[in-house]
Amino acid sequence: MSSFFNSLPINIRGKITIPYLILGIILIIVAAFLMMQIVFDTIEERFNNQLIEAGILASERMVVEENQMLKVLRLLAYSEGVPEALAEHDPEQLRALTFGNIVNQRQSAVVFLDMQGNIVLSAFHIQGGNIEEYEFLTGGETNFKDEPFVQAVMHGEIDEQGNKYSGYLTTDYGDFFFISGPVFNEKDQEVGILLVGKSLVELAKQIREETLAQVTLYNFAGKPLASTFSTPNELNRDDIEKILDTQNESTLVQSNSRQVEVRNIDYREIFPVWEVRDGLDLGVMGIALGESFLVSTTRVTRIQIAVLSVLLFFLVIFIGVSLSRLITRPIHDLVQALKRVMGGDLNIQVTPSSKDEIGEMAVTFNEMISSIRDSNNKIIESYDSTLEGWARALDLHNKEVKGHTDRVIELMDKFCRELGFSEERLVQIRRGTLLHDIGKMGIPDQILNKNGKLSSEEWGIIRNHPTNAYEMLKDIQFLQPSLNIPYCHHERWDGLGYPRGLKGKEIPIEARAFALVDVWDAITNDRIYRKAMSKEESIQTIINGKGILFDPALTDLFLRIIS
Repeated sequence: MSSFFNSLPINIRGKITIPYLILGIILIIVAAFLMMQIVFDTIEERFNNQLIEAGILASERMVVEENQMLKVLRLLAYSEGVPEALAEHDPEQLRALTFGNIVNQRQSAVVFLDMQGNIVLSAFHIQGGNIEEYEFLTGGETNFKDEPFVQAVMHGEIDEQGNKYSGYLTTDYGDFFFISGPVFNEKDQEVGILLVGKSLVELAKQIREETLAQVTLYNFAGKPLASTFSTPNELNRDDIEKILDTQNESTLVQSNSRQVEVRNIDYREIFPVWEVRDGLDLGVMGIALGESFLVSTTRVTRIQIAVLSVLLFFLVIFIGVSLSRLITRPIHDLVQALKRVMGGDLNIQVTPSSKDEIGEMAVTFNEMISSIRDSNNKIIESYDSTLEGWARALDLHNKEVKGHTDRVIELMDKFCRELGFSEERLVQIRRGTLLHDIGKMGIPDQILNKNGKLSSEEWGIIRNHPTNAYEMLKDIQFLQPSLNIPYCHHERWDGLGYPRGLKGKEIPIEARAFALVDVWDAITNDRIYRKAMSKEESIQTIINGKGILFDPALTDLFLRIIS
């Protein structure tokens, strides 16, 4: 498919447009099918089902919230040290032991009571504050001991659900839904009571997030305790009694519903019973949806839409990724080739994979790189020829070292190959070897070719030639990778060399290697002021310089090579 698609004699715009035009037609057909499904689903029935489903979800959410609060209650009650601190009426210790868990679990309220129902420590989250902002009290006006869900725990009652009880209570911080339970010490003796609470306002908001409906919690008098409506309407007692008498799902909408208007928006509200874990009714929940919500779908239709949407989404992604790979692969190859060219690789070639503009770009790119490569090779050849000319001129200038450059180039190449240098680096080393004494071009002939001992002043001039080389070559970018040998080949392993007094491995490795090659050539060939040494004497001289003049490890390798 890839070769067929790229071989089509059409431009890139056509290759992108035609597949997505086909995809658009598929999307239109699928969307029309979904709309037909929605239109033919009975609107009134769908709305009633939506209300019932919201009511069921609200009741389920209450169960989930109770279970979560029970987990927190058990976590705090069984925390190490909590029973002892509660038995000793030590609020500071209770706070230290439980504060981390209270914050992590994000509970609205936690209250510790002694066995008489007196507050030992209470923690209420500050409304609107950060998650760790709680107000801790060791007393308060709220009377917990007279509440049935606290009394049951105080008297050690156990029902079918266990020894945990639920209820709501108005506190100094507002209305809260609480779950209470006993706290036992290691001897299984009840030492206190623990209450975990959730703000009814926060609870209503959470249920709204789950159901997308407006939520109101009513007490048995019909008074709203908490609501997501800004101005909730009350229920009368007759309505409450009717709701409690007909608390079954089949008649939930028909019997237990009413029309309400809030801020000029018409709502239909149903009333499932607000029931807690032990079967106790705490009041009524009002679940309301706006009449404009009639266009919503049932759960079955939403599942169908969700499944088809997911399949369609993955289809679009699959087609889009496949097409992008087919279309952009040649462009990607060109980009990667350009990156390699920027990195200095001029041998790269791109295989044309299509007959469109990108294919023409690949052909043009190959021709361009070929031309650049030829031009670059000619420039490098010209540079290298110039460097060789400089070296030959230096040999003529310094009569005592005739042939020295050619010999050290050959030996240095052999030595560096043993050291495992890359071909690219060997080229730079060869250039540095060619120019190793280029700084001597600035030394007068009478000093450079003097047949006799140099004075201290003349010796100082000679020692300047590495610095002269550096100053001559440092601004030539082409030669910067080759500067280490001209600049550093007279440094010594013991740090007593020149011009910078580098020591040990501070000296670049190619300069350390060349120092051995340079000295070897100097002592094995005639100079104006002395004859060449024998091979045995030369080897001993190199050995004597090991660890003083030369890198010990490189010296051992060099001796193996020359042997």
